[in-house]
Amino acid sequence: MKSISITSLALLATAALLSTTTLAAPSSSKSISSYKSNDMVHVFGWMEDACTGEKPPYKKIAAKDTAFIDSIRGQRAYDNFVKPKAQWLSEYQNMIKDVKMKKGEPYTEYRVIFNKGVTYRGQPLEEYTFSFIPESSGGENVLKFASTATVPTIMPNFKTRTMEYWGEMEKRGAGYDSKNKTVTCYFW
Repeated sequence: MKSISITSLALLATAALLSTTTLAAPSSSKSISSYKSNDMVHVFGWMEDACTGEKPPYKKIAAKDTAFIDSIRGQRAYDNFVKPKAQWLSEYQNMIKDVKMKKGEPYTEYRVIFNKGVTYRGQPLEEYTFSFIPESSGGENVLKFASTATVPTIMPNFKTRTMEYWGEMEKRGAGYDSKNKTVTCYFW
């Protein structure tokens, strides 16, 4: 019998874990393209890809999220502000009730408050929050669902996987807070 070092065993185990990670949604879930236009999975679905939106089809969705955020978030030098509603992407203007911005320590936070009828994978969605540390890395993206939402039914769509993040191997993925009915991606 040939002996194997602990280091080799650890590398084999890591490789096996990484190769078994899947991005496909469970067979019981609907594909992203089958949702209505008021369903924000078309914009925020990148969060399902271990909070990265790197892999197809999530990469195109991440680009929509960036365009969505850029249409709302204004910047002048080192100052952030909410752009006028007329500058928001037209396909989402009627879905958004309000946008509130809060500058705090350490985060600047934008809360996009939706009108009734806006959903994520069919579940009633109240808010989308994106926050960041100005001039640095770190932040979070949060989906806040209505109290009537059954969020556990959509959580199997949110994948986690181990990947390199800032030079370290990290387990990445969205977290669910059942008390607050939120799904959050954290960045540091």
